[in-house]
Amino acid sequence: MSNIEEVAQSLYDAFEAGTNATPPASEDADFDLGAAYAVQRAYVQSRLKSNTIAGFKGGAIAEAAQKMFGLSGPFTGVLLTSGAVENDSTIERADFRTLLLETELGFRVGRTIDSQIDLATLKSCVSECLPVVELPDAGLYGSAKAIGVDLIAANGASAGYLTGETPEEVVDINEIRLTFLRDGEPLHDGRAGDVFGDQWQALLWLVNEVVSQGYEIEAGHLLMTGAIGAPHPGLPGRYVADYGDFGRLTFTVV
Repeated sequence: MSNIEEVAQSLYDAFEAGTNATPPASEDADFDLGAAYAVQRAYVQSRLKSNTIAGFKGGAIAEAAQKMFGLSGPFTGVLLTSGAVENDSTIERADFRTLLLETELGFRVGRTIDSQIDLATLKSCVSECLPVVELPDAGLYGSAKAIGVDLIAANGASAGYLTGETPEEVVDINEIRLTFLRDGEPLHDGRAGDVFGDQWQALLWLVNEVVSQGYEIEAGHLLMTGAIGAPHPGLPGRYVADYGDFGRLTFTVV
């Protein structure tokens, strides 16, 4: 096997066994962005033995997050169908290693996208926009120090996602505002347009980046553009993500 395949297999084996993987960059000073995405693709292929692709996500959209992980830009990850969680569910922390919570917007496309597109074409492809809470799991490496390329290799901590209903009224998605609460106490407020400076530009970047990696975005796939507000640890409690007229997501972490 090539080194890429070996690294991907080690991540998959650790995931399946519930053990901690070794961050690839800690063992290879030349482990760069290209290698990280090659490992991610091979790792995802192993996960697809018992799964299917449900869509794609953007991560580290904010410059502060990129700086923290030593990245020069945001990254992408693959959503799997096993990660889908219904609104008003109970989420067990024991099902995750290190559960995080992020409020986001999600988009579904109505037709296949298999090549680079412009903004006008993108808007014609989108069939719906909906509120989403991502449930990343940042624990594959345990307490070992991991940098951005390690995170990318492990599929960007992609684990779960909770989706709401598509509002009937058409709104300016950049002006959507939300409040995220735990047991009635506010965790953060956010404005959708703060992601990438424009949700449509965030989505355009995500779509074209995913296609450039050789993926085909299929009708019905979910696309998540990144966190609106800060990520939070998945502590026990009753959570509400209130998007105002755009919708509301509720769930309990135990």
